Amino acid sequence: METDQQPVQERLPLNDAETVARVKARLEEMNVEYIASVWVDTFGRAKAKIVPRGGFQKVLEGRGPLYGVHALEGMGSYGAADPDQTVIPDLSTLTICPWDTRIAWFAGNIHWAGGGAYPLDSRAVLKRQLDRARGLGYDFKVGIEPEFYVYKETGGNHDLQPLNAQDVGQSWAYDVDTTIGGGIFPFLSDVTQALESLGWEVGALVHEGGISQYEIDYGYDNALVTADRWVFLKELLRQTARRHDAFVSFMPKPTNGAFRSGLHYNMSLWNLDGEDLIADDGTGDGRISQIANQFIAGQLKHAAAITAITCPNVNSYRGLVLASDVGGIASDKSWAPVVVTYGPNNRSAMIRVPDGRSCIENRATDSSCNIYLGLAMSLGAALDGIENGLEPPEPFTTSAYTGSESALKKFDVPRLPRSLEEALDELEADELAREVLGAEFADAYIDLKRGEWDDYLRHVSEWDRERYLRQF
Repeated sequence: METDQQPVQERLPLNDAETVARVKARLEEMNVEYIASVWVDTFGRAKAKIVPRGGFQKVLEGRGPLYGVHALEGMGSYGAADPDQTVIPDLSTLTICPWDTRIAWFAGNIHWAGGGAYPLDSRAVLKRQLDRARGLGYDFKVGIEPEFYVYKETGGNHDLQPLNAQDVGQSWAYDVDTTIGGGIFPFLSDVTQALESLGWEVGALVHEGGISQYEIDYGYDNALVTADRWVFLKELLRQTARRHDAFVSFMPKPTNGAFRSGLHYNMSLWNLDGEDLIADDGTGDGRISQIANQFIAGQLKHAAAITAITCPNVNSYRGLVLASDVGGIASDKSWAPVVVTYGPNNRSAMIRVPDGRSCIENRATDSSCNIYLGLAMSLGAALDGIENGLEPPEPFTTSAYTGSESALKKFDVPRLPRSLEEALDELEADELAREVLGAEFADAYIDLKRGEWDDYLRHVSEWDRERYLRQF
């Protein structure tokens, strides 16, 4: 029988002795001095207390350090008198930080210090959905397309100076000169070398459509690995940028007229024998399989709720706009999704079936999202579509960039949410969110984000003053 006198470590998940010994030997071999067992808050930002290597055993046993996780925004409604939490590292995620090889990074999961999973642990939310999928015979793999801006460090947030300063007077996308010149390439090269030192397969360095906006393409993997890597990559980008007197921004739309920074999910489903279940196998429509169609139908059924997670803030919806909303140019050039439908290689739709690769792409997600929650909701929706045999509508094969809302209506397809408030209303009404996130986490997320929306409504911006100060 359990008693309150039992050691903490007997109530917490323990790594097996063989794995612990192997990891400790690796830390010794690499001359590691510090340990970071990293968790993320609701916003998806990395958190940890950095521990000298001598304290690693206590970290493994859940005896230190302890946290007041619930003191952070959106991490629970517990009070100052509630118990602390501890973070148990996933030893399979050991990564030596390339920017400082004295530090070993582990992805971790949050637990109550006295035992039991903490209910607002984003990583655990994704793990639950992956376990559910495996129970049904599926492995969920994901590749992402991370986009971000790189600015010179000026000490403020208002005078944003791109790290690559050339003005080519034309489209910036894929431009060679602004990728290898203008002061940016040393930063990109350092990031690439760091990733290659970790064994990541870097596919391409891409200048996107915005001034000093970049994308780094690398290989896909199981969704948990992909999510852990994104959290790590964000920190690697931050730390590398500092060495170049610069900073990176994952804000979806940092300036007026800026191209949106997306984080497209390229999702695939495999059976446990490693067979691709998305590609045409004779059961579907000649392009993709029947199970892929059901996967898509689940995404569309829960599209607005998913978007509340994958486009999580007020600024996210600056990018999900029609061309007419921004003077007839930005949306058409940035190809942001605007409608809840799918199509073969159609970038104006939320869900795209790309040419040249076997996957289902959600384009309505951006670089500010908590990727664990976004992928968990996406997988939960896919499984709903598969288990219930849902069917998607006919593929959408024309561009939704019509120039006006009234013209868009002729297609008779739903519009993506146009604001955070609208998305949150849909999230609150969708029972899938409570199933995937857990009721407590769903309520905490909605409350947090409604507070953000209310703060926005109370704020008087420069746009307000320019438009209304002398108008009436």
